[in-house]
Amino acid sequence: MEVNGETITGIALIFLSVLFLLAGMINEAWSLLIPADFLILAIGAGFLSLGIITIHRKKRHQIA
Repeated sequence: MEVNGETITGIALIFLSVLFLLAGMINEAWSLLIPADFLILAIGAGFLSLGIITIHRKKRHQIA
């Protein structure tokens, strides 16, 4: 499978948001940032889906 910058960024942001969500469950100060964690998660999912779409488009154009 091919990997591009968008997929790496998406995976990193999703991992970071999960890490921040877990920290928010443990620490009261981090719990104030939980809405921002969901925003980071959504941005990471967007980057990941953009990377997957880019990979599929690149494969389709290489075959033709």
